[in-house]
Amino acid sequence: MSEQKTSKQWILPLVIIPFIIILLTAYFVLNYANGRPLLSLPFDTEKTAKSTATSNDQELVKRLKVANNEIKKLRNEKEEQKQTLQVKEQEITKLISERDQLKKASAPAASTTSTSEKKTKKTPVSDVYAEMSPKEAALIFNELSPTEVVSIIENIDAEQQAAIIAKMDAKKAAALTQLLASE
Repeated sequence: MSEQKTSKQWILPLVIIPFIIILLTAYFVLNYANGRPLLSLPFDTEKTAKSTATSNDQELVKRLKVANNEIKKLRNEKEEQKQTLQVKEQEITKLISERDQLKKASAPAASTTSTSEKKTKKTPVSDVYAEMSPKEAALIFNELSPTEVVSIIENIDAEQQAAIIAKMDAKKAAALTQLLASE
C-alpha cells in the first residue's frame, strides 16, 4: 500500500500543479491580449469593455479635434494664398500693360535711331578695312561670307577694292565679284 500512496503522491506535483500553472498563464495572457487588467474577473467584460470604449472614444474625440483644427488652419492658408495670388496676378497684368505702353512709345524712336546707327556702323568698319593693307583685309574677307563682304567693301574706294580682291582666294573673289556686279 505504501507503494500506491507514493504513486498517488506523485500525481499531485507531476500532473495537477503544472495543469494549474498552465491555466493561470493562459488566463493572464488572455486578459492581457484583450486589454483587461491582469487580475480582473473573466466574466466582467461589460465594465472593462465600457471603460476601454470610453477611453478609446475620448482618444478619438481628441484626435478628431486636432484633425479639425488642422483642416481649419489649412483652409485659412489656402484662402491667404488665393488672395496673394490674385494680388500678384493684378501686378503682373499692370506690369505687362506698362511694358506694352513703353514698347509703343519707344518703337518709333528706336526705329529712327537704329537706321542711323546702321549707317554709322558701316562707315567705320569700311574705314578700318580701307586703312588695312590689302593682304590683311583679303585674309579676313576670305573667312567671311561673300554677302557680308559686299556690305563692307561697297564703301571702300575702287583702287583699294581691286587690291583687296586681287589678294583674296580665287573662288571667294569670283563670288564677291558676281555679287558686286549684280548690285
